[in-house]
Amino acid sequence: MAINNTIKLTGNIGSEAKIIDNNGKTFAAFSLATTDSYKEKESGEWKDKETIWHDVIVFNPKLIEQLKAFKKGTRLEITGSLSYREFKVQDEGKVITKREAKIIANKAEQAPLVKKTEKAA
Repeated sequence: MAINNTIKLTGNIGSEAKIIDNNGKTFAAFSLATTDSYKEKESGEWKDKETIWHDVIVFNPKLIEQLKAFKKGTRLEITGSLSYREFKVQDEGKVITKREAKIIANKAEQAPLVKKTEKAA
């Protein structure tokens, strides 16, 4: 089996997972914040780049149960795949098609905090 759509992210939970029951199908949804950083050449200081928020969906019942233990701010490493969906919105009388990306997670575990001095330059 080819694994062409795999994503791995490490970040902090933006809010505790919401457990949603939709017509008998249960899933969890939460956001994950990631922020990359870089080391300035002149000063040697670490600087953070922009924080990116990712929408994460979980369908696996065991993983949903595991997520209940993770609180806002918990650092997680998730593995999953990207899923895209198109939808239409009205904007100033025009119908516009937009695309939305979500991560479908199939694995999540608490990740250790890596000190910036430990990162590769």
